[in-house]
Amino acid sequence: MDTVLIPLFLGIALGVGLYARAIPQGDRSWWRFAAATVALAIAARLAGHSWPHSWTATLLASAAELVAVGMVWSGGTDAARAAARKYLTAVVLATLCTWAALALTGLGTLRPGAPWDKLAVALLLIGVALKLGLVPVYFWLPAVARASSAMTTALIVAVVDVGAFCELLTLRETAPWIFTGFAPLWIGLAVLSLLGAALLALAQRALKPMLAFSSIDDMGYLLLGLVIGGADGMAGAWFGILGHALGKIVLFGAVGAAEWHLGRAVTLDDRGLSTPLPVASAAFMLGALGFIGIPPTLGFIGHWRLYLAGAELGGPLLLTVLYASSAMALLCYVRVIHRVWLGPAIAGPSVGTGGQPLPRAAAVVLLVFAVAPVLFGLTPNRLRPAIEPHPHVAELTGPLVANPLGGVK
Repeated sequence: MDTVLIPLFLGIALGVGLYARAIPQGDRSWWRFAAATVALAIAARLAGHSWPHSWTATLLASAAELVAVGMVWSGGTDAARAAARKYLTAVVLATLCTWAALALTGLGTLRPGAPWDKLAVALLLIGVALKLGLVPVYFWLPAVARASSAMTTALIVAVVDVGAFCELLTLRETAPWIFTGFAPLWIGLAVLSLLGAALLALAQRALKPMLAFSSIDDMGYLLLGLVIGGADGMAGAWFGILGHALGKIVLFGAVGAAEWHLGRAVTLDDRGLSTPLPVASAAFMLGALGFIGIPPTLGFIGHWRLYLAGAELGGPLLLTVLYASSAMALLCYVRVIHRVWLGPAIAGPSVGTGGQPLPRAAAVVLLVFAVAPVLFGLTPNRLRPAIEPHPHVAELTGPLVANPLGGVK
Protein backbone atom coordinates (compact mmCIF):
# COMPACT_ATOMS: atom_id res chain seq x y z
CA MET A 1 0.00 0.00 0.00
CA ASP A 2 2.77 2.43 0.94
CA THR A 3 4.48 1.77 -2.42
CA VAL A 4 1.49 3.51 -4.02
CA LEU A 5 0.67 6.13 -1.41
CA ILE A 6 4.16 7.58 -1.03
CA PRO A 7 4.56 8.35 -4.78
CA LEU A 8 0.99 9.68 -4.77
CA PHE A 9 1.72 12.08 -1.91
CA LEU A 10 5.00 13.14 -3.54
CA GLY A 11 3.20 13.79 -6.83
CA ILE A 12 0.52 15.80 -5.05
CA ALA A 13 3.19 17.82 -3.25
CA LEU A 14 4.96 18.60 -6.53
CA GLY A 15 1.72 19.52 -8.28
CA VAL A 16 0.47 21.72 -5.45
CA GLY A 17 3.88 23.39 -5.20
CA LEU A 18 3.92 24.28 -8.90
CA TYR A 19 0.33 25.48 -8.73
CA ALA A 20 1.02 27.62 -5.63
CA ARG A 21 4.05 29.21 -7.28
CA ALA A 22 1.80 30.32 -10.13
CA ILE A 23 -1.31 31.14 -8.09
CA PRO A 24 -0.29 32.15 -4.54
CA GLN A 25 -2.08 30.22 -1.79
CA GLY A 26 -0.52 32.04 1.16
CA ASP A 27 2.60 33.65 2.58
CA ARG A 28 5.84 31.95 3.60
CA SER A 29 4.23 30.42 6.65
CA TRP A 30 1.71 28.66 4.39
CA TRP A 31 4.55 27.08 2.44
CA ARG A 32 6.20 25.87 5.64
CA PHE A 33 2.98 24.39 7.01
CA ALA A 34 2.07 22.81 3.66
CA ALA A 35 5.52 21.24 3.24
CA ALA A 36 5.51 19.96 6.82
CA THR A 37 2.03 18.47 6.43
CA VAL A 38 3.02 16.44 3.39
CA ALA A 39 6.41 15.50 4.85
CA LEU A 40 4.84 14.17 8.05
CA ALA A 41 2.20 12.24 6.10
CA ILE A 42 4.93 10.62 4.00
CA ALA A 43 7.06 9.95 7.08
CA ALA A 44 4.12 8.14 8.68
CA ARG A 45 3.94 5.83 5.67
CA LEU A 46 7.71 5.33 5.57
CA ALA A 47 7.63 4.37 9.23
CA GLY A 48 5.65 1.30 8.22
CA HIS A 49 2.13 2.21 9.18
CA SER A 50 0.84 -1.28 9.84
CA TRP A 51 -1.01 -2.84 12.73
CA PRO A 52 0.29 -3.80 15.25
CA HIS A 53 2.91 -1.16 15.19
CA SER A 54 5.01 1.15 17.37
CA TRP A 55 3.56 4.48 18.26
CA THR A 56 5.97 6.28 15.92
CA ALA A 57 3.86 6.23 12.77
CA THR A 58 0.67 7.02 14.70
CA LEU A 59 2.41 10.01 16.26
CA LEU A 60 3.63 11.22 12.84
CA ALA A 61 0.15 10.94 11.33
CA SER A 62 -1.35 12.90 14.24
CA ALA A 63 1.37 15.53 13.86
CA ALA A 64 0.46 15.95 10.18
CA GLU A 65 -3.11 16.73 11.19
CA LEU A 66 -2.00 19.29 13.76
CA VAL A 67 0.38 20.99 11.32
CA ALA A 68 -2.44 21.19 8.77
CA VAL A 69 -4.29 23.37 11.29
CA GLY A 70 -1.43 25.86 11.00
CA MET A 71 -1.86 25.84 7.23
CA VAL A 72 -5.46 27.02 7.71
CA TRP A 73 -4.47 29.56 10.41
CA SER A 74 -1.87 31.10 8.10
CA GLY A 75 -4.69 32.51 5.99
CA GLY A 76 -4.55 35.47 8.35
CA THR A 77 -8.21 36.50 8.21
CA ASP A 78 -10.72 36.30 11.03
CA ALA A 79 -12.62 33.63 9.09
CA ALA A 80 -9.44 31.59 8.61
CA ARG A 81 -8.58 31.75 12.31
CA ALA A 82 -12.13 30.75 13.26
CA ALA A 83 -11.98 27.81 10.83
CA ALA A 84 -8.57 26.81 12.20
CA ARG A 85 -9.98 26.74 15.73
CA LYS A 86 -12.80 24.47 14.59
CA TYR A 87 -10.36 22.20 12.79
CA LEU A 88 -8.07 22.13 15.83
CA THR A 89 -11.01 21.13 18.04
CA ALA A 90 -11.87 18.27 15.69
CA VAL A 91 -8.24 17.12 15.43
CA VAL A 92 -7.64 17.13 19.20
CA LEU A 93 -10.88 15.28 19.97
CA ALA A 94 -10.27 12.80 17.14
CA THR A 95 -6.71 12.16 18.28
CA LEU A 96 -7.74 11.55 21.89
CA CYS A 97 -10.53 9.19 20.88
CA THR A 98 -8.43 7.30 18.34
CA TRP A 99 -5.43 6.88 20.60
CA ALA A 100 -7.62 5.70 23.46
CA ALA A 101 -9.25 3.14 21.15
CA LEU A 102 -5.88 1.91 19.90
CA ALA A 103 -4.57 1.63 23.46
CA LEU A 104 -7.57 -0.51 24.44
CA THR A 105 -6.97 -2.82 21.46
CA GLY A 106 -3.19 -2.96 21.68
CA LEU A 107 -2.87 -1.12 18.35
CA GLY A 108 -5.25 -3.59 16.77
CA THR A 109 -3.60 -6.77 18.03
CA LEU A 110 -6.27 -7.91 20.47
CA ARG A 111 -9.97 -7.72 21.26
CA PRO A 112 -10.54 -6.67 24.84
CA GLY A 113 -13.31 -8.27 26.84
CA ALA A 114 -16.74 -6.68 27.16
CA PRO A 115 -17.55 -3.89 27.69
CA TRP A 116 -14.10 -2.56 26.76
CA ASP A 117 -14.42 -3.77 23.16
CA LYS A 118 -17.60 -1.74 22.76
CA LEU A 119 -15.91 1.31 24.27
CA ALA A 120 -12.93 0.93 21.93
CA VAL A 121 -15.15 0.75 18.84
CA ALA A 122 -17.26 3.70 20.00
CA LEU A 123 -14.15 5.82 20.52
CA LEU A 124 -12.73 4.79 17.14
CA LEU A 125 -16.05 5.55 15.44
CA ILE A 126 -16.10 9.06 16.93
CA GLY A 127 -12.44 9.62 16.07
CA VAL A 128 -12.89 8.55 12.45
CA ALA A 129 -16.00 10.71 12.03
CA LEU A 130 -14.19 13.76 13.39
CA LYS A 131 -11.01 13.18 11.37
CA LEU A 132 -12.86 12.80 8.07
CA GLY A 133 -15.55 15.38 8.83
CA LEU A 134 -18.36 12.88 8.39
CA VAL A 135 -22.03 13.64 9.04
CA PRO A 136 -23.09 14.69 11.67
CA VAL A 137 -19.73 16.08 12.93
CA TYR A 138 -18.78 17.87 9.71
CA PHE A 139 -18.60 21.30 11.38
CA TRP A 140 -14.96 21.96 10.49
CA LEU A 141 -14.54 20.94 6.84
CA PRO A 142 -16.99 23.38 5.15
CA ALA A 143 -15.66 26.18 7.36
CA VAL A 144 -12.09 25.39 6.30
CA ALA A 145 -13.14 25.28 2.63
CA ARG A 146 -14.84 28.68 2.85
CA ALA A 147 -12.03 30.46 4.68
CA SER A 148 -8.93 28.87 3.15
CA SER A 149 -7.24 28.91 -0.21
CA ALA A 150 -8.22 26.16 -2.62
CA MET A 151 -5.03 24.13 -2.24
CA THR A 152 -5.14 24.31 1.55
CA THR A 153 -8.39 22.37 1.59
CA ALA A 154 -7.17 20.14 -1.25
CA LEU A 155 -4.09 19.10 0.75
CA ILE A 156 -6.18 18.34 3.83
CA VAL A 157 -8.66 16.26 1.84
CA ALA A 158 -6.18 14.57 -0.52
CA VAL A 159 -3.27 13.91 1.84
CA VAL A 160 -4.27 14.13 5.51
CA ASP A 161 -7.71 12.53 5.16
CA VAL A 162 -6.50 9.96 2.63
CA GLY A 163 -3.71 8.94 4.99
CA ALA A 164 -6.23 8.55 7.83
CA PHE A 165 -8.52 6.45 5.67
CA CYS A 166 -5.68 4.18 4.56
CA GLU A 167 -4.92 3.52 8.23
CA LEU A 168 -8.46 2.19 8.46
CA LEU A 169 -7.90 -0.01 5.40
CA THR A 170 -4.95 -1.65 7.13
CA LEU A 171 -6.81 -1.94 10.42
CA ARG A 172 -9.70 -3.60 8.57
CA GLU A 173 -7.33 -6.29 7.37
CA THR A 174 -5.69 -7.12 10.68
CA ALA A 175 -8.50 -6.41 13.18
CA PRO A 176 -11.69 -7.18 11.22
CA TRP A 177 -13.78 -7.66 14.37
CA ILE A 178 -13.82 -3.89 14.85
CA PHE A 179 -15.90 -3.55 11.69
CA THR A 180 -17.69 -6.87 11.24
CA GLY A 181 -18.72 -7.18 14.87
CA PHE A 182 -20.19 -3.67 14.90
CA ALA A 183 -21.17 -3.35 11.25
CA PRO A 184 -24.57 -1.63 11.82
CA LEU A 185 -22.87 1.31 13.53
CA TRP A 186 -20.29 1.77 10.78
CA ILE A 187 -22.85 1.31 8.00
CA GLY A 188 -25.16 3.81 9.69
CA LEU A 189 -22.36 6.40 9.77
CA ALA A 190 -21.52 5.71 6.11
CA VAL A 191 -25.13 5.96 4.91
CA LEU A 192 -25.75 9.11 6.96
CA SER A 193 -22.70 10.72 5.36
CA LEU A 194 -23.69 9.50 1.90
CA LEU A 195 -27.17 10.98 1.91
CA GLY A 196 -26.69 13.89 4.30
CA ALA A 197 -23.59 15.29 2.61
CA ALA A 198 -25.12 14.88 -0.86
CA LEU A 199 -28.14 16.93 0.22
CA LEU A 200 -25.93 19.55 1.88
CA ALA A 201 -23.79 19.80 -1.26
CA LEU A 202 -26.90 20.52 -3.33
CA ALA A 203 -27.85 23.28 -0.89
CA GLN A 204 -24.58 25.22 -1.36
CA ARG A 205 -24.18 28.22 -3.60
CA ALA A 206 -20.44 28.72 -3.11
CA LEU A 207 -18.34 26.13 -4.94
CA LYS A 208 -15.64 25.42 -2.35
CA PRO A 209 -18.09 24.40 0.41
CA MET A 210 -19.93 22.35 -2.18
CA LEU A 211 -16.72 20.48 -2.97
CA ALA A 212 -16.15 19.96 0.76
CA PHE A 213 -19.56 18.33 1.21
CA SER A 214 -18.92 16.30 -1.92
CA SER A 215 -15.77 14.96 -0.25
CA ILE A 216 -17.80 13.90 2.79
CA ASP A 217 -20.30 12.16 0.52
CA ASP A 218 -17.51 10.26 -1.20
CA MET A 219 -15.95 9.26 2.12
CA GLY A 220 -19.29 7.71 3.01
CA TYR A 221 -19.01 5.53 -0.10
CA LEU A 222 -15.49 4.47 0.77
CA LEU A 223 -16.28 3.76 4.41
CA LEU A 224 -19.15 1.55 3.32
CA GLY A 225 -16.84 -0.51 1.11
CA LEU A 226 -14.31 -0.82 3.90
CA VAL A 227 -16.93 -2.09 6.36
CA ILE A 228 -18.37 -4.59 3.88
CA GLY A 229 -14.88 -5.94 3.17
CA GLY A 230 -14.25 -8.84 0.83
CA ALA A 231 -12.65 -8.53 -2.57
CA ASP A 232 -15.17 -6.02 -3.93
CA GLY A 233 -15.48 -3.85 -0.83
CA MET A 234 -11.76 -3.50 -0.19
CA ALA A 235 -10.87 -3.04 -3.86
CA GLY A 236 -13.61 -0.43 -4.21
CA ALA A 237 -12.36 1.43 -1.15
CA TRP A 238 -8.74 1.29 -2.34
CA PHE A 239 -9.35 2.44 -5.91
CA GLY A 240 -11.92 4.92 -4.67
CA ILE A 241 -9.55 6.62 -2.22
CA LEU A 242 -6.91 7.04 -4.93
CA GLY A 243 -9.49 8.57 -7.27
CA HIS A 244 -10.68 10.74 -4.39
CA ALA A 245 -7.20 12.20 -3.85
CA LEU A 246 -6.55 12.93 -7.52
CA GLY A 247 -10.05 14.26 -8.13
CA LYS A 248 -10.04 16.73 -5.27
CA ILE A 249 -6.74 18.26 -6.34
CA VAL A 250 -8.05 19.05 -9.80
CA LEU A 251 -11.53 20.16 -8.66
CA PHE A 252 -10.28 22.51 -5.95
CA GLY A 253 -7.50 23.62 -8.30
CA ALA A 254 -9.96 24.57 -11.03
CA VAL A 255 -12.12 26.52 -8.60
CA GLY A 256 -8.98 28.20 -7.25
CA ALA A 257 -8.10 29.25 -10.80
CA ALA A 258 -11.57 30.77 -11.19
CA GLU A 259 -11.11 32.67 -7.92
CA TRP A 260 -7.74 33.92 -9.18
CA HIS A 261 -9.43 35.19 -12.32
CA LEU A 262 -12.43 36.77 -10.60
CA GLY A 263 -10.64 38.07 -7.53
CA ARG A 264 -13.28 36.58 -5.21
CA ALA A 265 -15.08 33.39 -4.28
CA VAL A 266 -16.94 31.52 -7.04
CA THR A 267 -20.67 30.89 -6.65
CA LEU A 268 -23.54 29.55 -8.71
CA ASP A 269 -24.35 33.13 -9.70
CA ASP A 270 -21.23 33.24 -11.89
CA ARG A 271 -21.54 32.36 -15.55
CA GLY A 272 -19.48 31.54 -18.60
CA LEU A 273 -16.09 30.92 -16.98
CA SER A 274 -15.14 28.48 -19.71
CA THR A 275 -14.62 31.44 -22.05
CA PRO A 276 -11.77 33.12 -20.12
CA LEU A 277 -10.60 29.86 -18.47
CA PRO A 278 -10.97 27.02 -20.99
CA VAL A 279 -8.27 24.80 -19.43
CA ALA A 280 -9.66 25.14 -15.90
CA SER A 281 -13.14 24.48 -17.26
CA ALA A 282 -12.06 21.32 -19.09
CA ALA A 283 -10.11 20.11 -16.05
CA PHE A 284 -13.08 20.64 -13.75
CA MET A 285 -15.42 18.76 -16.07
CA LEU A 286 -13.03 15.85 -16.50
CA GLY A 287 -12.31 15.77 -12.78
CA ALA A 288 -16.01 15.80 -11.95
CA LEU A 289 -16.71 12.91 -14.30
CA GLY A 290 -13.97 10.88 -12.67
CA PHE A 291 -15.02 11.81 -9.17
CA ILE A 292 -18.62 10.68 -9.61
CA GLY A 293 -17.53 7.46 -11.29
CA ILE A 294 -17.99 7.81 -15.05
CA PRO A 295 -16.02 5.25 -17.15
CA PRO A 296 -13.20 4.80 -17.98
CA THR A 297 -11.86 6.67 -14.96
CA LEU A 298 -10.41 5.27 -11.75
CA GLY A 299 -13.49 6.54 -9.95
CA PHE A 300 -15.67 4.27 -12.08
CA ILE A 301 -13.66 1.20 -11.06
CA GLY A 302 -13.93 2.12 -7.39
CA HIS A 303 -17.66 2.89 -7.53
CA TRP A 304 -18.45 -0.21 -9.55
CA ARG A 305 -16.76 -2.47 -7.00
CA LEU A 306 -18.56 -0.63 -4.21
CA TYR A 307 -21.91 -1.17 -5.94
CA LEU A 308 -21.15 -4.89 -6.20
CA ALA A 309 -20.24 -5.02 -2.52
CA GLY A 310 -23.36 -3.07 -1.57
CA ALA A 311 -25.58 -5.40 -3.58
CA GLU A 312 -24.05 -8.40 -1.85
CA LEU A 313 -24.53 -6.94 1.63
CA GLY A 314 -27.77 -4.99 1.52
CA GLY A 315 -29.47 -5.97 -1.72
CA PRO A 316 -31.90 -3.55 -3.41
CA LEU A 317 -32.28 -1.32 -0.34
CA LEU A 318 -28.61 -0.45 -0.02
CA LEU A 319 -28.25 -0.16 -3.78
CA THR A 320 -31.10 2.35 -3.77
CA VAL A 321 -29.21 4.43 -1.21
CA LEU A 322 -26.04 4.30 -3.31
CA TYR A 323 -27.89 5.21 -6.51
CA ALA A 324 -29.72 8.07 -4.78
CA SER A 325 -26.44 9.50 -3.52
CA SER A 326 -24.84 9.12 -6.93
CA ALA A 327 -27.81 10.83 -8.59
CA MET A 328 -27.57 13.80 -6.22
CA ALA A 329 -23.80 14.06 -6.79
CA LEU A 330 -24.36 13.97 -10.56
CA LEU A 331 -27.01 16.67 -10.30
CA CYS A 332 -24.71 18.80 -8.17
CA TYR A 333 -21.80 18.68 -10.60
CA VAL A 334 -23.96 18.99 -13.72
CA ARG A 335 -25.54 22.12 -12.27
CA VAL A 336 -22.12 23.67 -11.63
CA ILE A 337 -20.80 22.74 -15.07
CA HIS A 338 -23.92 24.00 -16.84
CA ARG A 339 -24.26 27.27 -14.95
CA VAL A 340 -20.78 28.34 -13.88
CA TRP A 341 -18.55 26.96 -16.61
CA LEU A 342 -20.71 26.51 -19.72
CA GLY A 343 -23.42 29.04 -19.03
CA PRO A 344 -23.55 32.15 -21.20
CA ALA A 345 -21.19 34.88 -20.03
CA ILE A 346 -22.96 37.84 -18.54
CA ALA A 347 -21.80 41.41 -18.32
CA GLY A 348 -20.80 42.90 -15.03
CA PRO A 349 -18.90 41.51 -12.09
CA SER A 350 -19.30 37.81 -12.87
CA VAL A 351 -16.53 37.61 -15.44
CA GLY A 352 -13.21 39.38 -15.40
CA THR A 353 -13.36 41.42 -12.19
CA GLY A 354 -9.86 40.35 -11.31
CA GLY A 355 -9.04 39.73 -14.95
CA GLN A 356 -6.22 37.33 -14.11
CA PRO A 357 -5.46 34.79 -16.84
CA LEU A 358 -4.61 31.24 -15.85
CA PRO A 359 -0.82 30.87 -15.46
CA ARG A 360 0.74 28.20 -17.65
CA ALA A 361 2.18 26.20 -14.74
CA ALA A 362 -1.22 26.01 -13.05
CA ALA A 363 -2.82 24.94 -16.33
CA VAL A 364 -0.30 22.10 -16.72
CA VAL A 365 -0.93 20.89 -13.16
CA LEU A 366 -4.70 20.90 -13.69
CA LEU A 367 -4.42 18.96 -16.95
CA VAL A 368 -2.06 16.35 -15.47
CA PHE A 369 -4.29 15.69 -12.48
CA ALA A 370 -7.40 15.67 -14.68
CA VAL A 371 -5.96 13.11 -17.12
CA ALA A 372 -4.29 10.89 -14.48
CA PRO A 373 -7.54 9.24 -13.25
CA VAL A 374 -8.37 8.29 -16.84
CA LEU A 375 -4.95 6.77 -17.47
CA PHE A 376 -5.00 4.89 -14.17
CA GLY A 377 -8.56 3.79 -14.89
CA LEU A 378 -7.31 2.10 -18.05
CA THR A 379 -4.50 0.31 -16.16
CA PRO A 380 -5.87 -0.17 -12.61
CA ASN A 381 -3.80 -3.25 -11.77
CA ARG A 382 -0.69 -1.08 -11.60
CA LEU A 383 -2.19 0.53 -8.51
CA ARG A 384 -2.89 -2.67 -6.60
CA PRO A 385 -0.70 -2.71 -3.49
CA ALA A 386 1.09 -5.92 -2.61
CA ILE A 387 -0.55 -6.58 0.72
CA GLU A 388 1.03 -9.27 2.87
CA PRO A 389 -0.98 -10.39 5.89
CA HIS A 390 0.44 -9.42 9.23
CA PRO A 391 2.13 -12.34 11.06
CA HIS A 392 -0.54 -12.59 13.75
CA VAL A 393 -3.22 -12.83 11.04
CA ALA A 394 -1.25 -15.47 9.15
CA GLU A 395 -0.95 -17.57 12.31
CA LEU A 396 -4.71 -17.52 12.80
CA THR A 397 -5.71 -18.22 9.21
CA GLY A 398 -3.07 -20.69 8.13
CA PRO A 399 -1.10 -20.79 4.86
CA LEU A 400 -3.94 -19.57 2.64
CA VAL A 401 -4.94 -15.99 3.34
CA ALA A 402 -7.54 -14.13 1.31
CA ASN A 403 -6.16 -10.99 -0.20
CA PRO A 404 -8.66 -8.19 0.60
CA LEU A 405 -8.09 -6.70 -2.85
CA GLY A 406 -8.90 -9.92 -4.64
CA GLY A 407 -7.42 -13.39 -4.98
CA VAL A 408 -5.81 -15.77 -2.52
CA LYS A 409 -2.22 -15.82 -1.34
